Amino acid sequence: MKLWCQRVALAAAFAGLCQAPAAVAASRNVGSGLIGNTVELTGPAGKTSIYYVNRDDLVVRMPDGKKVRGWWRVKGRSICTKTGDKPENCTDPIDEPPVAGSSGVLTGPGGDIKWSVIEGRAF
Repeated sequence: MKLWCQRVALAAAFAGLCQAPAAVAASRNVGSGLIGNTVELTGPAGKTSIYYVNRDDLVVRMPDGKKVRGWWRVKGRSICTKTGDKPENCTDPIDEPPVAGSSGVLTGPGGDIKWSVIEGRAF
């Protein structure tokens, strides 16, 4: 029984060592899956699409169809965007980096916003 417990403890310790570098890599690359892809946000105000042109630039198509240029950056485990004279907007910390095909729901004071990452430029 003692040998079995040691093996379980060793396996758990090994699993922890294997997961730590992945978590660090995820935090460093939290925005890498966005480059060249579009994030669609659908909520009470309508649908907004954000195309991440490269590591710095983005184009936003507003619900009214107007296109606005801006920039983005990774700040720790958050993705921050800025367009026009609006203040920078950052996500809550992200555990799972978004990639084409991923989706979810953000809950905020104005209601739920559904998001999805679409491969390429979707507008």
